[in-house]
Amino acid sequence: MFNCIIIVSIMVLFCCYDILLSFSRFFVPSRAFEITERFTKRAVKHIFNLMRTYAHVCLEYQNFSGETLPERFLLVTNHQSLMDIPICIELFPDNRLRFVAKKELGVGIPFVSLILRSQGHALVKRKGDAAHAMRSILRFSRRCKQEKTCPVIFPEGTRTRDGEVGAFHSAGIRKILDETPLPLVVAVLDGGWKVAKIKAVINNLQGARFRVRVLSVTPTLRTKKEVLAALEKAHDDIVAGLAALRS
Repeated sequence: MFNCIIIVSIMVLFCCYDILLSFSRFFVPSRAFEITERFTKRAVKHIFNLMRTYAHVCLEYQNFSGETLPERFLLVTNHQSLMDIPICIELFPDNRLRFVAKKELGVGIPFVSLILRSQGHALVKRKGDAAHAMRSILRFSRRCKQEKTCPVIFPEGTRTRDGEVGAFHSAGIRKILDETPLPLVVAVLDGGWKVAKIKAVINNLQGARFRVRVLSVTPTLRTKKEVLAALEKAHDDIVAGLAALRS
């Protein structure tokens, strides 16, 4: 029952931010980028403060790479739930992250859908039209370059039901790096799979623990061979990193 109250409170906050953001962007269009960025970080922080206070949710960030994160990078990580997006926004506060997400998330979710559409995230179809997906990612890469934001991609392409790491797909990553060569930051995250659905949120949110661990920072990749080798290593490192988190 208590988790239900928290979920309802979060949805009310989402709706309020949705309305406020829509009005702000309409009345001050010249500052739309800045307003959207500020609203997003503020909303995410409020949501997690609420969950920390009333549901004792714990967020943990560790950098095991031994390197300071560069100003701009391509973040590659595993994918467990819709929570992965706000978790990364909260735990990488010094970076403006932009995600490759499925097209269906662009409508119907208060505040989240508006953010995905208005901030320049890539919304791609999950199945069928590979050419459309690559065009969307190309436009996305160019926006990230122009706005000096950090692209984030989940190379599994979909969430895993049991939290394990699925096969990685390289096409989206290669398209981004072809357009904008960037350092590659590899991270492993865990905890989201336990709250991937509404029923799971109701049952498992209390005391939930979400963790992000940066595993490596690789200098700028420029050739297809370098990208494929780095992605293969990233998959192995994330699998090992996930096992280490759970041990």
